[in-house]
Amino acid sequence: MTDAVDAAEIQAIRKRLVPLSLLKTAPELDSETAIALRQDLSVLNQLSDYQTLGICADSLGEGQTALEKFLGGLGVTVALDLPEREGPVYIKFNTLKGAWYLDDYSGTTRGVLVTFHIDDAALSEVNGTYGPFPLNLFG
Repeated sequence: MTDAVDAAEIQAIRKRLVPLSLLKTAPELDSETAIALRQDLSVLNQLSDYQTLGICADSLGEGQTALEKFLGGLGVTVALDLPEREGPVYIKFNTLKGAWYLDDYSGTTRGVLVTFHIDDAALSEVNGTYGPFPLNLFG
């Protein structure tokens, strides 16, 4: 455990984030809730080794913007040159490898899933997938 974050804080963060996993589409958030979610994600991000993001959006432009904003919010700068695509899309991005995957998407879910990965057994509670978060959570 780090000095700044203890097991109780990680549990509290998980308790706030896990209910989002029951949703099909990202909820509308008031500004206070959005700030709190960004803070929770930031804490888990700082503790994790790397992250994967999954984005379901109505268009490539919307998905790519959400990906770049989320990555920026997590401290990763990237400019992706994704191939043109019409209609709803699914984008997956792995921060460890800097690798991405893009495909058409026919489902109804919209939003961003964030998975935190950590090998440290003492911090295994950090591991998990959270969301969907609104595409514009980070701007």
